[in-house]
Amino acid sequence: MFQHRLYPLSLFFILLCCCVFCKPALADNNGAQFESMQRSSILFGLTTISRPDFVNARCHGQLQIMQKAILQQQPWAIKMYDAAGSREPGFVLGNGLWLGSRNTCDSVKQPVNLKISKHLPHKMDTKLITDIAPFPVDFRVVHLWHNSTLQMDPILPYYEPRVSIGLCLPTACTLSEIAQLMDIYVEDEIFLANDIFNLRLRVDSVKELKMRPGSLARPSFIILAVSLFLTLLLTVVALSRRMKRNNETAGMVANGDRKKKNSAGVAVAKPKSSAEPLTGKGYLDCFDVLNNFELLFPAGEDGVMDGNVLFPGVNGLRWYGAMCVILYHQLWVTFMVTSNKSEQFKFTNDLGNFEVFVDLFFTISGFLQTYHFFRNSSTIEKIRKSDLWKCVKLIFMYLAHRLIRLGPLYLIVNCITDTGSLMIDDLSVYHFSYRAYEKCELYWWRNALFIQNLFTHEDMCMFWTWSSACDMQFYLISTILLFVYVKQPKAARVLTLFLVPANLAYTFYIGLTMNFQYSLETTLTLFTELYMHPLSRVFAYIIGGVAGWYFVQNQKHQLHARFFQNQSLQEFLGYLAIIVFFTCNFTTFASGHSNFYYVAVLVLHRLLFSASVCCLIFSKAAGCVKWFFAILENPIFKKFNQITYALFLMNPIVIQVVAAFGNASIPSTPLRLSMDYLAYCAILYFICTILTLLFELPYKSISRLMLQHAKEKLN
Repeated sequence: MFQHRLYPLSLFFILLCCCVFCKPALADNNGAQFESMQRSSILFGLTTISRPDFVNARCHGQLQIMQKAILQQQPWAIKMYDAAGSREPGFVLGNGLWLGSRNTCDSVKQPVNLKISKHLPHKMDTKLITDIAPFPVDFRVVHLWHNSTLQMDPILPYYEPRVSIGLCLPTACTLSEIAQLMDIYVEDEIFLANDIFNLRLRVDSVKELKMRPGSLARPSFIILAVSLFLTLLLTVVALSRRMKRNNETAGMVANGDRKKKNSAGVAVAKPKSSAEPLTGKGYLDCFDVLNNFELLFPAGEDGVMDGNVLFPGVNGLRWYGAMCVILYHQLWVTFMVTSNKSEQFKFTNDLGNFEVFVDLFFTISGFLQTYHFFRNSSTIEKIRKSDLWKCVKLIFMYLAHRLIRLGPLYLIVNCITDTGSLMIDDLSVYHFSYRAYEKCELYWWRNALFIQNLFTHEDMCMFWTWSSACDMQFYLISTILLFVYVKQPKAARVLTLFLVPANLAYTFYIGLTMNFQYSLETTLTLFTELYMHPLSRVFAYIIGGVAGWYFVQNQKHQLHARFFQNQSLQEFLGYLAIIVFFTCNFTTFASGHSNFYYVAVLVLHRLLFSASVCCLIFSKAAGCVKWFFAILENPIFKKFNQITYALFLMNPIVIQVVAAFGNASIPSTPLRLSMDYLAYCAILYFICTILTLLFELPYKSISRLMLQHAKEKLN
């Protein structure tokens, strides 16, 4: 009996010994290997400080299972360990993106779809492909502030003292629990990088990389969806009307052919009233996408819709401006994904003078508005005979038609920005210091009224649209001044001249009091006061407007006929305008001068640059520097010019979307920037063509039809 009892006990003792002595050796919690892993790997360090009173029971238990599996080198745990971010090179130059590998964490959730031949030798452990975690895992990103003085910190977007760390953790661990564990980890200064860089980290936020609930219930998404549905519906209706008309036309042609055959040489009458509706065009036909495509990309060279027929070189100038704007925004936006930020900062700073560049568009707008106004003698005569109330109504009519032409696309892009920025912020591994959806939710009404540039740029919804607000404000002010000029020329001149000293006084005051100098840091610091403020930018619009008025007066009265007959003088001034134009764009200035010097140079630069744009237009009219205008007047620019407005609105959004959905930092080199730039331009051209066809050209046609009907009523 005793032997029978002793036998099971002996067997249990033998099995227990086998389990103890056959178990793989684990690192001692007080050993050198354990301490090294705890200090070098943030993920492993979080497993060591986890306590049941810090996190929920499931999270704590799974962290402990993961810790033991890492020490045992189990394939699924090693993948989690390898997916976690750690300090990357380049911290001193601004690289705080320690993002690890999101793709490696995905390989812990499900087997890797990697087709490996079983007939060829491999030294790897095949479980790396098939082994997955025994519990759900997710990739999280922890954003932390640091207080190290051993990192360069220019005052630029996405160049903040921030570290972003990617971690592959159990799904059971909530964001607040991860933040609490990370707080303890950084406060205890366990992380090895603290010894060298004195980081003194502080947790800012934790991202789950999932869409937050209610994202698709935002008003912007609903407006976007409804607008797209209605536009597509109207497009289908317009296409059906076109097909119906084509069938009617084909039927009439067939009937005419039969009559010809039956009459055997007898003259045939023209089709009657059944063809008359073809001559008319209704508002529904404005949404005919085939007709709009023909307007956007005409077969001939004369199919320009908006008209710079008299100044075709303007198309090339706008194309040049649009390409520079895309490059400028690319350099700014991609700072968030760049590992060597200092190199990109230096490249951007040395590239040229962007402080004066946007004046190109204001000068052209002022010139064309004034030129077309004074060329329309019937409108001027109508204004001269109208009383004050009728003039006010006319001004509001001009403004309303401009809003009809530009407003729909502007609204759509606002909705895309609000919805898209929220989605990007939720799903991207990067941190966004500027969240457009937060600003749009609070300050969308400023964009709707085109007054967003009158407030600080940090609170702007779509901060890059400040130029659209300036242009709308300048258009309204210029329209009022033109009406006043027709009624009271002297008063209009006084008001116009008053804006010039006001601009100079404001520019000098802001520049001197806020220590302006030519640099990217200063541009950002004074973005609200000096870069986008209408009083600072109105100078270019005035110069363009005065040049447009002078051009019309010269055409009517030949004020300087000798100049237009002096070929040598024309060529000299044409080449001088080209030199000044590009010099103002790409000149950089050394530091060390006084603030007064920099402000004076800024004012002189803006004057010379706007004047050079006007001189280029004059030179084309005089027929000089033909080789230069042969480039600007290329038909491709004429067609490209149709989507310029959509390009201005959409380019930062597209660049941010493409850059934000990467999963790692990218080194910035001139070759990579050039290749990315070409890719961005191609993507933008495709997207903006679609947006222009659907949301811009139809409303331009509607605006023209409304003006045509209004003129018919007056007649």
